[in-house]
Amino acid sequence: MTNKKIFVACDVSSQKKIKKLLSLIQNDISGIKIGLQYITQRSPKEIRELSKFKKPIFYDGKFFDIKNTLVESIKSLKKLNISYATVHLLNGLDALKAANKEAKKINIKLLGVSILTSFADKDLISLGFKGKVQDQVLRLIKIAKQANLHGVICSPLEVKMIKSLAPNLKCFTPGIRQGGTKNDQKRTLTAKEALDAGSDYLIIGRPITKGNPKKNIKKILSSLK
Repeated sequence: MTNKKIFVACDVSSQKKIKKLLSLIQNDISGIKIGLQYITQRSPKEIRELSKFKKPIFYDGKFFDIKNTLVESIKSLKKLNISYATVHLLNGLDALKAANKEAKKINIKLLGVSILTSFADKDLISLGFKGKVQDQVLRLIKIAKQANLHGVICSPLEVKMIKSLAPNLKCFTPGIRQGGTKNDQKRTLTAKEALDAGSDYLIIGRPITKGNPKKNIKKILSSLK
C-alpha cells in the first residue's frame, strides 16, 4: 500500500501540535520523522510519547562530528524508542562503521545524509566543492555502501543512480513537491515520480502539514494510484 511509503516530517516544536497532527493522519502514513526543530525543544519523555501512535520514529539529528562523539551520540538514542537515525556521510568511512556498529546493538537503523535537497550545483561550488551535486552524491553513496548502512537520505533525482550502484541501500527521499511550489527545496519530484524512480520511502513535510493535513495526504495518496 502506498501509505506504507510515507514518513511525515513533523517540523513543529510543540508537543500538542505534533500529537494533533499525528492523530489526524496516523492511518495514512508509514512513519514519523522528527527533526531539529522538534528534538532540540522536547524531552526524551516527550519523544517516547510518540510511540503511542504505533509508527516507527525517525530521529533526524543529522549527526556530524569526530568518531568518538558520533558513537557516543548514537548510544544516547537507546532510551528514545526510535527506529531510525541520521548521520552525515561526510563523517567518513571509519566513523560511520563505528557508529553503525553501535546502532545495531540498540536496534537502530542508520541512514546516511548525502547532499541536502536545498543544494544545487552552484551552492556546492560556493563552498569549494568540485564537480556537480550528482558527483558528490556518488562519492558519498560509495561510502554508505562500504559502511553497510541501512539506507541513505537523497533527493529523488539521484535514486536511479544510487540503486544501480547499491541496490540494497534503502532510499529515503525528501524534496517531494506536488505542484510548482518548491519552497527552499531545489532538487525535487512529485511523490509518484519519486516512487517510479525507485524511492523506498518518501519524506513529506509541508505539502502535508501546511493547511489541512488530512485532505493534503489523501490528495497525495490519490496521485499514487
